Amino acid sequence: MASLVETAELVRRGGASPLELVTAAVRRCSADDLGAVVHVAAERALAEATGSLPDGPLRGVPVLVKDIVDVTGEVTRCGSLTTTSDAPARADAAVVRALRAAGAVVVGRTRTHEHAWGLTTQHEVLGGTANPVDPARVPGGSSGGSAVAVATGLVPLALGTDTACSLRLPAAWCGVVGHKPTHGLVDATGVSELAASLDHVGALTADVADARLALSVLAGLTLPVTRRDLRGLRVGLPTGPDLPLSADVAAVLAALVDRVTDAGAEVVEVTAPPAAQQWDCFVAVQAVEALAHHRARGWWPDRASAYGSDVRGRLERAVGVTADQAAQARQAREAIRAQVDAVFDDIDVLLSPVAGSGPSLRADPDHVLLDGARVELRSVVLPHTVLADLCGLPACAVPAGVDRDGLPVGVQVTGPRGADAVVLDVAALL
Repeated sequence: MASLVETAELVRRGGASPLELVTAAVRRCSADDLGAVVHVAAERALAEATGSLPDGPLRGVPVLVKDIVDVTGEVTRCGSLTTTSDAPARADAAVVRALRAAGAVVVGRTRTHEHAWGLTTQHEVLGGTANPVDPARVPGGSSGGSAVAVATGLVPLALGTDTACSLRLPAAWCGVVGHKPTHGLVDATGVSELAASLDHVGALTADVADARLALSVLAGLTLPVTRRDLRGLRVGLPTGPDLPLSADVAAVLAALVDRVTDAGAEVVEVTAPPAAQQWDCFVAVQAVEALAHHRARGWWPDRASAYGSDVRGRLERAVGVTADQAAQARQAREAIRAQVDAVFDDIDVLLSPVAGSGPSLRADPDHVLLDGARVELRSVVLPHTVLADLCGLPACAVPAGVDRDGLPVGVQVTGPRGADAVVLDVAALL
């Protein structure tokens, strides 16, 4: 399928009509056999494509949204049985309004890990999404459906969210681009929360030029290209014994660092806050905010039995987080942010893997083999990803190579808050 930029240009040139594009997308989404799409709004989408669409930068382009994003008249199911009695949304989410104002047509919804709280996009009752490269493996999560939809050409743009890794991880494991903007840059109103102070709404696309176009629509601003090469770029490479890497991922990263250095960048090792410190802080913040949201929506504890066992267990543990622990986590978060800000005084961007291994098997989704040892999946992912969400930093995951099984390996470019233009520039050059 053509990229987002190419598809939008095709409509502008008159090479295809919105109705033709939307009809084809509806057909593809209806035939999806990897579990990426959970709802196709065929009648509505075709009616919109037949009508008068705004003459915006995405006029006639079919898009998908993660099933935690409100669309007027549709039930936002959040990948959960807890929402079966919820009423349809009475208004579009802010990002859906932005897409529609740009002329895009939302053709359906993509599968999410239940309530966006998981790394695998699998559910023990509702099923799951398969990795497009190896369907026996997970695509990553929680925005797995959106990543697979773009990787398999169902649509050129799908929306996802990122609270711990939820956009970047499936991008990395499905071989697409995932841009997580600076926290708050994209309005999250109408997107079901996981943890509001950590949640980021972003785009999954085929390439970085598409991510740049998507951001211009979602955030209402256009970021100029300010860097045409890597010469003089100061790149920080996080290192440490608590950042697990398989031999395959380490080899892909080392080869990329060599190319970046050859292109004129200065690569230096930097020390990030200890992973254990980040994790303790992150878990407490996420637990308190997620529990409050689920209580406010009337899901917890009223519908506790309807949750999948993994998310139910996380909510049960969240109940045990004390006010003192929550306050300590907030203080720790400020200290971590200050330390990270100081790191960016000396570098322009961080370059790091998105995950320390390839994806897990769907038969054992919560564990992965790290050079032959069976370990918890989260232990090889979250040490690489939670820092950007704790600090609200922009990050962009891009494909960097493949492992010995032919599975995609992704890296992420992370910048200081507000530096989305630099992040996208560097990601495009990589």
